Amino acid sequence: MGKYITDIEQLYKGISGLFASLDQLPDIKRKVLATNLLLGLRYTDPDGQVLVDATGAEIKVFVGAWPDGVEPKVELMMAADTSHLYWLGKVNFMMAAAKGEIRTSGNLGGIMKLVPVMKPLFKSYADFLKDNGMAELVV
Repeated sequence: MGKYITDIEQLYKGISGLFASLDQLPDIKRKVLATNLLLGLRYTDPDGQVLVDATGAEIKVFVGAWPDGVEPKVELMMAADTSHLYWLGKVNFMMAAAKGEIRTSGNLGGIMKLVPVMKPLFKSYADFLKDNGMAELVV
């Protein structure tokens, strides 16, 4: 188990809420959709997975099992705590990838377009956690 994320449902709820908040941030939502990215996120400690589908008119987030036959263009593998700390703005993506804390596969050009777009969401993630009974996770 992780230091912060002790139940994968915590991370699922936070990430789902984060991407749902994009409806309130149309400029960022438009930029995420412009990446046309199908992103798979695989977590350890605790184990889980999330699929972010920005290939259509709306962003879809699947937690747990991915839809049958879907293969992400890019996959990121990391500890659940690493993801959580990234969304809080505490982990630099490039440094974490260089250290092996985040492993990548697939079309990395797509993820490199997405990383700078996501930075404004760090506050949204922290706010979502606070507003949804998970303030203890905001470090």
